[in-house]
Formats: sequence, structure tokens, C-alpha cells
Amino acid sequence: MRIFKGKFGVAFTIFAIITLVFHVYTAFFGTFEPRVQRSIHLLLLLPLAFLVFPFRRNGDKSEKPTYLDWLLTILSFLPSLYIYLNSDQLNLRIEQVDEVSLTQIILGTLMVVLVIEACRRAVSFAFSIVIVFFLLYMFIAPYLPGMFNARSISYDRIIELLYLSSGEGVYGFLTGISSNTLFVFIAFAAIMLRTGVGQYLMDISVLLTGKYRGGPAKIAVLSSGLYGSISGSSVADVYSTGSFSVPLMKKIGYPSTKAGAIEAVSSAGGPLMPPIMGAGAFVMAEMTGTPYTEIIKAAILSAIIYYIGILATVHFEAVSLKIGKTPNEWNVGLKNILKRIPFVVPFVVMLSFLFTGFSPGKSAVYGIIGCLLTWVVMSWKNLNFKDIIAGINYAVKGSIVIASALAGAGMIVAVLNQTGAALAMGTIITKYSFGMIGLALFLIMLVTLILGAGIPTTPAYIITATVAASALSAFGVPTLVAHFFVFYFAILADITPPVGVTAFAAANIAESPPMKTALMTPRFAFAGFVVPFVFVMSPELLMLEGSSVGSILYVFISTIISVITLAAVVVGTLFTKLSLVKRMTLLLITIISLSNVTAVSIIGIGLVIVFIVLDYLQYKRANTVYSEDQRIIEGG
Repeated sequence: MRIFKGKFGVAFTIFAIITLVFHVYTAFFGTFEPRVQRSIHLLLLLPLAFLVFPFRRNGDKSEKPTYLDWLLTILSFLPSLYIYLNSDQLNLRIEQVDEVSLTQIILGTLMVVLVIEACRRAVSFAFSIVIVFFLLYMFIAPYLPGMFNARSISYDRIIELLYLSSGEGVYGFLTGISSNTLFVFIAFAAIMLRTGVGQYLMDISVLLTGKYRGGPAKIAVLSSGLYGSISGSSVADVYSTGSFSVPLMKKIGYPSTKAGAIEAVSSAGGPLMPPIMGAGAFVMAEMTGTPYTEIIKAAILSAIIYYIGILATVHFEAVSLKIGKTPNEWNVGLKNILKRIPFVVPFVVMLSFLFTGFSPGKSAVYGIIGCLLTWVVMSWKNLNFKDIIAGINYAVKGSIVIASALAGAGMIVAVLNQTGAALAMGTIITKYSFGMIGLALFLIMLVTLILGAGIPTTPAYIITATVAASALSAFGVPTLVAHFFVFYFAILADITPPVGVTAFAAANIAESPPMKTALMTPRFAFAGFVVPFVFVMSPELLMLEGSSVGSILYVFISTIISVITLAAVVVGTLFTKLSLVKRMTLLLITIISLSNVTAVSIIGIGLVIVFIVLDYLQYKRANTVYSEDQRIIEGG
């Protein structure tokens, strides 16, 4: 990503402010009709992809745009400008009936190529290859055997689907999510974090966990969860919180590989934690027809369990490694936290409007206003407008990535639905699961992890969810539950070998071998692999409509107990060091406690509690004997 300075930097900032004003205006006063809104959105953001992101992904950040970059920038205005200027005419045309003109074919072809190149630069090379693969599938599908065979589609109709349609394709509903909601939420998060909220969340984490055993690791877990609930980006989370927590973890005794893994799994959970959660959550709301407030409600308990699982593992690791507390010089006083409590105002404002019926976009605008007012109140003696400008620039650059990714994903979804490939893939999963839902879930998990290894979370979620929804519906799994299942593993793919971009980013900070760090992450992130299976079998964990308070609390509490004991199994330590036999015994009764049959689960929970009590009594006896021996020795 290029860093602009001087006159070019000023010009970019002005353009970024114009882009922000457009999106804030339409989010607050109402969006234009879909084609107009989405075409302006890409008109503003797609050209910037070729200026901000160089041709070579590892190119010099300070290098100026090349002639090729400028050519692609100019060309990328044309397709969206055509859609904008001809929106009335396009709204009247009948798809699959009206002729596709030569101009539309040329501009449509150009737009497809530009989106692929923008995705290669701004998103990932692997994602651009995936897009090309699905586009080629449209041409070869008529010649394939079996379920993957599809009728032949002429080139002009392919361009109509990818370029002219407002339901799918480049200007489809996914780009609508980016233009109507995501941009203002990204701006809200960026401005909030640039005006002091990020440091405030870090300090809260230090206050709450720093004084306990393994404090720095627990600081990493809590701060990453809090920070990630705003940023919605796991890699950004790693660099923001890891620069503080990872060196501190290493200082008090955590090996660099484990320090990097702890930071990676903590940051990876950011998109799971409400209220913002990242682009995938907004896409889920649109794809399932669920209000975003319901997505937040459904996510909260499972996200808490995810982080409790990490905290438990971190604690048992600290016990096993005999790691102490955070050094006193790093601790934060309560008074310091309380005097900065106005920093929570933007959160409160945004959530208040969101849960009282305002649209997510408008709620984010009110959040931005609250953020600016808080910034003025908290920094009125030393206002630095560079912080706000930096936040706006960061928001626009982040939105380029999201807009490119969703435009590319829109083309893939169009291909999947038009050719029937989504239904075919879902049928294959159903067939080879042999009627066993556990096997179907396992296959979907593998597909999501493999796909997510090469492409970002949101596109991986979109593609797999399009397939998985039909497969899991055959087993009676509610649509929202199926989407959450895929969403979890699309996120966990970021820390799963062989790629694991979040794990690699954390390894860079920890100065540890990237692959060893990635291989260590499942040790701390096991709760993330368990919880999705739990809420499929016990949907009460997602607090779906119709779930009783009693059933929700039981599943929530029993799952917390289970992930804590699983953490003990993974590390090999509870109150005492666990032998292999004890670990296997605890694993067995924990699996029983996770049963969706209440009577069986209660028996399992009872056995787990008995195991914990017995281990604690053994720990107390050992300490008593040790104390007696010390007293005798000292008494001589």
C-alpha cells in the first residue's frame, strides 16, 4: 500500500473527504436507487485501487504510480460512469430479453478485468485466481459431466449477468452492502481508533487482567477482543495490540512461538465479537434477511465462549510454565481509566440508535458524530486534526479492499447461482455425508478452511455459505445457524496452516518462525473449532427466536465449563499436572457434557465438576504437605 505525501497526499485526502461525505450523506438522508448508489461507490473507490496498491504487491510504499497505474485508474471510471448516466434506461430493460449492446459488452468486459486486477492488488492473488476459475467454469460447464454440467450461456448474456444486473454481479447486492453500510462503519471504526479509543481499550485490558498470573497474555486476549470488536480486521488487530502485548509476553517467560500464537488467535476472534464484527457480519445479515441487531445478539455468547477458551488455555499455560504477573511499571490505575470514560460514548451512541430501529448506516453516522464530539471534549486543549485526517484516509484505503473484494465475490455468486453449481456442490456434500449431520458439518468445515487459506474471510464466507446453506437445509439446520457455522471457520482459516495470514503477522511481531507459530494456534483456538458444532446441535447458544432463557443459560454455562476443561486437556494442567490417563478421562467426560441431549449433558457436567473438585483437593493436599515439610526444615 502506497503512502502519499506532499501535493499528491493533499489531493488524495481531498478525494477521501469527498468520498466520505458522499457515503455519510446517503447513509444519513437515504441512499439513491441501487444502480446509482453502487455505481458512484465504485466510481469513487475502484480507481483508487490502482493508485494506492502498486502492481507488485511487495512494491516500495513510497514509489509513485506508474503510467500503467494511471491508465487503469482512468479506464476504471468509464464502466461505472456508464451505469450511472444510463441508470434509468437500465432499470427499464428486461434481462435475458433485451439486447446487450456492443458498448455494454466492451465496458462490461473492461469492468470484469479491472475488478480482477483490483482484487489481485488490494485483496490477494489467490482470490483473483478463484474469480478467474469461476468465470472460466461458465464457459466449460456445458462440456462437463454429471451435476456440474450447465447449459451454455452466450458471451453477451454473461456480461449482462456480471455487469448490467443489479441483483448479482459487480453491481449486485454485495456491492450494495459495501456502499450502503460498510463504508460508514469502517469510517466510524477508523476515526474512533485514531482519536484515543484504541489505547483506552488497551488500558482497560491491562487494568482487568494485568495483576493475574500470565497477565500479559491475558491482556493480549482481552485487548484484541475489545479492539477487534471495533476494527473487524484480525491482521490490523495483530499490529495494533500485538506491538504492546507480544514483547511483554516474551519478557515474562512465554516462548516467542506461543506469544505469537496467543496474539494471533486473540486477534482472529475480533470479527466474531460484536458490535461491528467486520464485513462478513453485514453480508450475513443481507444474505439471510436477518436484521443486523439480531446478528449481534446471535454472536455475543459464542464470542464470549471463544475468548474464555483462550483465557483458560493461557492461564493453564502460565501455571504450567510458572509464569507470573505483569510488571508493575506496565499497570494502569483505575483513576486513569475513569477519567477517560467518555471514550465509550461513541459505542453507546451507535448501539442506542441501532437498537432503537435506525438503519446500521445511519447509526454509524451518529456514532461518528459522537466520536468527533468526544474527541473535542477530551482533547480540546490540544486538538490535532491530523488524527481525523489519518482516520479518514485509513477508512478509504480499507474500503477499497472491501469494495474490490465484494465486487469480485458478486461475480462468483452470480456464476454459482446462474450455473446451478451452488446447488450441485451442496448436493455432493449431502450425498457424501451419508445422512450424518456431523460428517456434513466436518466436510463444510474443511471446504471453508481450505478456501479461506487462500482468500480473505469475507469472500471465503460468501462462497462457502452459498453452497453450505442448501446442504445443511437438508438436515433441518436453520439458515442463520448454517451461516454462522461457515462464518466461524472462514475466520479461523486466517490462523490455520499452511497460510494463516494472521498467524504470520503475529509471528513477524514475535520474531518466531511463521509456520511453527501457525501450527501452534490450534492449541489456543480450539474453542473456535468446538463452538460452531455446539450451536448447530444446540441453536439456543445463538439466542434464536423461540429459545427460552433457561435453555440459553444452560447451554451457555455448560459450554463454558466444557471449554475450560478442554483447555486443561490441551495443556495438561488443571490445578495439578494431569497424567495422560487423567487427560483422556477428562476429555471423555467433557465430550459427554457437550451432548445436545440434556440428561446426558447433565451427567457429563456432574462428572466434570467431580473431576475438578478431586483435582483441587489433590492440589491442596500437595500444598499442605509441602508447607509442613518447609516448616519442619526451617524448625530444624
